[in-house]
Amino acid sequence: MKSLRSLIFLLIISLFTVGVVSADYSFRVPRAETVVEVNADGSMDIFVEYEFENLGDKLDYIDIGLPNNNYKLGSIQVTLNSEADSRIKVTKASYEDTGLRYGISLEMNGAAIPSGKNAVVSVRIPGLTKNLYKASSETIDGEEIEFAGFQYSPNYFSSKFTKGTTKYSFIIVFPPEAGDGYVYYYTPEDWAGDNEPSAWLDEDGRVVYEWYSESANMYNSYTFGGKFLKSVLTSESSIVTSSSGSSDGFDWDILIGVISCLGLPAAFIVFIVKSVKENNKIRKVQEGKYFPPQIKTDGEGIKRGLTAVEAAILLEVDLERVISMILYGLAKKEVLKVNSMDPLDVEIANPLPDNLHDYEKDFVEALEIKDSNRQKRKLRESMHRLILSVSKKVEGFSLKETREYYKNICEKAWAQVEAADTPELKSQMLGDNFGWFMLEEDPAKHVETTFSGYDFYPPSWWWRVDPGYHHPSYHSRPTRPSSGGSSEKRSSSGPSTTRPSSMPVLPGAMFARSITQSAKKLGQSLTGNMAGFKSSVKGKTNPSPIYSSHRHGGGSSGGSSSSSCACACACDSCACACAGGGR
Repeated sequence: MKSLRSLIFLLIISLFTVGVVSADYSFRVPRAETVVEVNADGSMDIFVEYEFENLGDKLDYIDIGLPNNNYKLGSIQVTLNSEADSRIKVTKASYEDTGLRYGISLEMNGAAIPSGKNAVVSVRIPGLTKNLYKASSETIDGEEIEFAGFQYSPNYFSSKFTKGTTKYSFIIVFPPEAGDGYVYYYTPEDWAGDNEPSAWLDEDGRVVYEWYSESANMYNSYTFGGKFLKSVLTSESSIVTSSSGSSDGFDWDILIGVISCLGLPAAFIVFIVKSVKENNKIRKVQEGKYFPPQIKTDGEGIKRGLTAVEAAILLEVDLERVISMILYGLAKKEVLKVNSMDPLDVEIANPLPDNLHDYEKDFVEALEIKDSNRQKRKLRESMHRLILSVSKKVEGFSLKETREYYKNICEKAWAQVEAADTPELKSQMLGDNFGWFMLEEDPAKHVETTFSGYDFYPPSWWWRVDPGYHHPSYHSRPTRPSSGGSSEKRSSSGPSTTRPSSMPVLPGAMFARSITQSAKKLGQSLTGNMAGFKSSVKGKTNPSPIYSSHRHGGGSSGGSSSSSCACACACDSCACACAGGGR
């Protein structure tokens, strides 16, 4: 019985396999990206980009599988090495030549990729329709909420001709207005990386999920997907329905359609049904706590020795403020100087001092990256490492007692400032221990209250993080001799060695506003979208609970059931989006 079942699936897979045109094709795909953007009207814009390393005969045809042929051929845009090339002709894929039921073929003609050469091919297919289905609804506060969903298997190539691993990125961009907390993703199938995607909001406030792996390949079929509130769609014409009900559960109409298309005996249905695994799980992006939940079991004793930044992570201080604390610390150590907030222009010391913490080194490395997307990825990775590092350090200690310990340090520091006799002394004490003061729930308000009626002297390093405090009169800072007594000057490639000859005296309220404004500006300049950055970090270090894929029995209320799409791509009756193929 088991052998027969395996034989059936091998037969099905063989029918999906892409046809081969030339036995002399051989190539690697070092890097690939697929973006599925769901529009407000339910249509999809598909973007694919492949870097080809040609190992065989010239690549004169490139075939790209799509979930259906509901697109306008004339609207498809193709670039070669980021440039439009009129020699490339886009045609609808011929089933006889390619084995693709749906898709396009790129006839490269004079733009064919020569043997031994690399080239990047990018294709944008806008307005693909009929790929959404009615996903499982949920009862929330007594109201039934309806969802639309999809699953998408991106294009792949024959394993006979593509070699090696691929740095692969699959991205879903959800419709506008879908970011109100009811956006879910399905656990990817057969994926070579983490099941949990990075998540953020783009510049338009749209929810974005990205799965990334450096050990993927281009000859396996992966499946991704998600669901969102159906009410955000301006049209439901792209939603595929079937007479048997929701596509979330097993759909007999889809199965029968697949059997008919494949020409398989109806008796084989039972074997296929038994093999279907309803194991798709969903997660929900939520803002809030980002500290890893696995260590939230109290141990014994207090974990001492954390830095102010590490204590902030333990106390789950807002990530925007944590970022600013790291940058303030780097400015205090004379590692960086902010020349401009928007756009962010930062000077970095060279060489770096030896007393930097690992998270400070990570942020310096991120600041030195010029490409904004790579910089944001590095910042997310840096914050992930910092959070998990603190998690590791406090294992076995009482989280409750440790948190109270660092809150007490903050309170005592403020008490010392408040008890100081003169404004100068108050200001100096605040500047010396600025990081610990930032653990306060509202440090800006506390500064304003503490210095009400007093002059305030900003910390001597503040001009390095707030260009607005530069004074027009400057003098050169004396060069510090090295430990060996040498008079060798510091490298001129580091931050400017001049500083204001005197810092301005300010009302406390004005400096309090500066703390808030500089933190927001620094966070926004570094992340592009702070809300998306927080969601991404939180989703990695403290993901939301997995919702069960099994439906609750009759009479249950408030339960959540995930979607399980019976996805077969050979027939028009399939409500999922799948693709495959290529020469």
